[in-house]
Amino acid sequence: MRLASHRSRPGKGGEAPWRSFAAAAFLSLLAAGPVLAQNGTVTGRVVDEGSQRPLVGVQVSLASTGLGALTQPDGRYAILNVPPGSYNMRLDRIGFRTATRAIQVGAGQTVVADFELATEVLGLDEIVVTGTAGAARRREVGNSIAQVNLADIAEPPVNVDALLSARVPGMTVLQNSGQVGSGARIRLRGNSSVAMSNQPILYVDGVRVRSDGYARNVPPSGSSLRSNNDIVSPLNNINPADIERIEVIKGAAATTLYGTEAAAGVIQIFTKRGHTGAATWTATIEQGFAHELPFGVDASLAPPSEAGKKPFCDANGENCGRPEYMYINPWLRDGHRQKYSLSVGGGGEALQYFISGTYDDNEGVLPLDEEQRVSVRGNFTFSPINTLRFQWNTSLTSSDLQNTPAGNNAHGITLNTFRRDRNYVSAESRAGVDPLLNWDLLTNVDHLITGFTGTWSPMSNFTNRVSVGYDLSQVNQRNFRPFGFVLAPTGVLSDRRYQYSNLTFDYVGTYDVQISDDLRSSFSWGGQSITTETQETSAYGENFPGPGQPVVDNGGLTLGFESRIRVVNAGFFVQNLFDFRNRYFLTAGVRVDGNSAFGEGLGLQAYPKVSLSYIVSDEDFWPESMGTVKLRAAWGQAGRAPGAFDAIRVYDPAGWGTSPAFLPLRVGNSDLGPERSSETEFGFDGSFISNRLAVDFTYYHQKTKDALFNVRQIPSLGFLSSQLQNVGELENKGVELSATATLYESENFSWELGGSVYTNKSKVLDLGGVPEFSLGDFGWVIEGQPVPVIRARCLDNPDELADPIVHRNAAGRIEECNIGPNEPTHTFGVNTTFNLPKGLLLTARGEYQGGSYMYDGAAWNAVRRSVRWPGCFEAYTIQETQGVQAMTATQRAQCIVQNAQADFFVYPADFFKVRELTLSVPVPASLLPGTSRATLTLSGRNIWKWVNEDFPVFEPEMGENGGFNNPVRSLLEHVPPPAVYTAALRVTF
Repeated sequence: MRLASHRSRPGKGGEAPWRSFAAAAFLSLLAAGPVLAQNGTVTGRVVDEGSQRPLVGVQVSLASTGLGALTQPDGRYAILNVPPGSYNMRLDRIGFRTATRAIQVGAGQTVVADFELATEVLGLDEIVVTGTAGAARRREVGNSIAQVNLADIAEPPVNVDALLSARVPGMTVLQNSGQVGSGARIRLRGNSSVAMSNQPILYVDGVRVRSDGYARNVPPSGSSLRSNNDIVSPLNNINPADIERIEVIKGAAATTLYGTEAAAGVIQIFTKRGHTGAATWTATIEQGFAHELPFGVDASLAPPSEAGKKPFCDANGENCGRPEYMYINPWLRDGHRQKYSLSVGGGGEALQYFISGTYDDNEGVLPLDEEQRVSVRGNFTFSPINTLRFQWNTSLTSSDLQNTPAGNNAHGITLNTFRRDRNYVSAESRAGVDPLLNWDLLTNVDHLITGFTGTWSPMSNFTNRVSVGYDLSQVNQRNFRPFGFVLAPTGVLSDRRYQYSNLTFDYVGTYDVQISDDLRSSFSWGGQSITTETQETSAYGENFPGPGQPVVDNGGLTLGFESRIRVVNAGFFVQNLFDFRNRYFLTAGVRVDGNSAFGEGLGLQAYPKVSLSYIVSDEDFWPESMGTVKLRAAWGQAGRAPGAFDAIRVYDPAGWGTSPAFLPLRVGNSDLGPERSSETEFGFDGSFISNRLAVDFTYYHQKTKDALFNVRQIPSLGFLSSQLQNVGELENKGVELSATATLYESENFSWELGGSVYTNKSKVLDLGGVPEFSLGDFGWVIEGQPVPVIRARCLDNPDELADPIVHRNAAGRIEECNIGPNEPTHTFGVNTTFNLPKGLLLTARGEYQGGSYMYDGAAWNAVRRSVRWPGCFEAYTIQETQGVQAMTATQRAQCIVQNAQADFFVYPADFFKVRELTLSVPVPASLLPGTSRATLTLSGRNIWKWVNEDFPVFEPEMGENGGFNNPVRSLLEHVPPPAVYTAALRVTF
């Protein structure tokens, strides 16, 4: 570290005079007291000790003063208005060792303090929040917590789903389709439920946010498939540019303190905050495009009978469909994407602020897909006195989406194109299919997240935190096929309005006691209440008298629908942490919950936890050459509540002739309670070879008891619908391993290589006396099998040149086979980073997912209608050139209509994708005068893929119409997620 001081001189420091004056004037308004002329300044630059590269996002503070600043992209910082005196400086950044230094500030002086921070890949003194009663050091936590830090990511994230993809071992992120606004299906350590959502719960700055997707834009009457058949995710309403870090906890061992809702894991997002010092502005301009990679078959595989055929050509007989794109390519496009962001952060001693605004304008690869989104954020921290701090974080996002009718939709463009001349418009021409685009599928989402947190610390060992948060999403959907629409000539109109809200109240208190020189106790207590409400009002009309832009009541038939759901979950917890010699840590706690969805006879539910952490490398016997190692173990429980009305006896209002009447619907269950997941995990975190190698290993074993299954009822009760009951038992177990190594490091060049392994073995342990049952799309719940297992008829001779022989049991009856799990059983990740001369940075990231099987409903529904399916082109060629006798049993079963059955269209769903390839280039300051740093980033996402050769068309990342809450993954008529190429210019001034 270099330490120097000199007299400050007006007009120096590289700023234009007007900017210095404006910044000083602005800060004088924010400061709690007057800025005295004799105060000094602390400034300097922070770099990586090994590579000498500047470090951004380092928190520089003067201990016990509230004064501090964040380093900018060039590594520089400035702390203004420092009263004369002696101070202890402290520098913190995740991934680096904390640095301290004593300094002396004189009246009117500027002290220059430059630092070199050493890498600390383990980061035992990093602060984590998720899964703990309050902020805790990583060394104290006995369970696995994954962090994604935006300062370490060069890639301009497309959205939060993309940001999380392939970055967290134990997490699978699968995007459903290539449509704009499409949300991802996220799983942490597999499925913990077959009846309830497996999507992790979501928090943003301590505010509970809806994690399940919004409702599909589909009419409330008639076919439930008249839509784009995709799900919009609330997660992607959050602006990635506003995020500082994301913490992920993956199972019940770590989610006890979140209670009844957290068995599937927790994702907590922390957005950026202001800092003490001059205003720092950041502007970003992004331009790019989305491009669909081929997802069909090579044209060379087309059989002789396809020679000369040119489907879906334009009026000139050109731009025809090709089998590489399943013939939909005349409608595909390279969708232009653009984003503009501006943010400012700074503040005085008492008030710090971060304010941002972003505008997105994206075209999709399908012809009608458009997305416009505006988001604004204001984060403020106010400290009127040293013992009291207030934080107010608010974001508002408004998204307008237009989508193309797609999926398993007989009125949509994708299904009708894939089926060619056997489609619902009986046309294999561009002119015949184009009228299907005369359809408005419009969705508007206004999403507000606001939270207020007050932290009072009357003593250094006593802290109280109170938070109030509100999450509100208002979704307006318009689904309009006009008068004269080719497949609905008199027109159909649906208007639906949804309101989703979460109101959060949270209190946590912590009291630390130093029992002896070696032993410290930290006792925490608190309570939380979350009220979730969903309101829907829908209007439906059809049979309009003529063309125009009607409202619903212009229809000859009009219908109205309304629903309201309100669920309250409230609980309290106590927890104690024992710290012995700052190396042995024992944490024990319990949360007790009540939930309005529980049956009347159930009562409160308790979820205990215990964890151990041991910094074995702090022992005297541990050789320093062996590096730093933390051993950890944890056990805990969490739950998943049933639906709002699942415990209640329900009658269905219905007409009986011209009179109103009720029909029995569901019998109810007064003892219905939550699914209860118990999880044990243990592992270690280590850094070795002088911090050049970091390793993180976890073994987990989770059991879900009282699993909710739909149980058939005795018909004589008069209630014919199944009733949810707590009867099952499920299991997930596996390992998570990640490692990162610095293979070479110098001032001008360094190379870092990382990888990860994640495995999951799931099993249904007990059906509770319930018969094995289907979840649809050949997904079954069967004792002793994965959750769920793909079960279907199978062939005994798949590769023989013979007629297909369907498997039968010893009695000669056809017997279905348990083919394999529907969820990936293993994923492998690989990433590498090159720090190149001249400040260039090159990063790459790839992901493999395997071990699962999927049903291809698109292929089966096409083949059974005698469509010449591209997935069968190789079989057709053999049949036409060598005869049926040269075809395998599988080819005959899948591609000869008389033999085809849906069961035969199940494929292994292994795939690999290059998730990211990014080059970051610093822009010389001479090209952009007045800026402190500028960076040009070129990035590609999903730019290359490999798919199992037995997966004939499409790709395994595609999802089904049910969205990411469906427990079974299957294929229907979507287009896959596209590759996205982006150029981003980021300027700080």
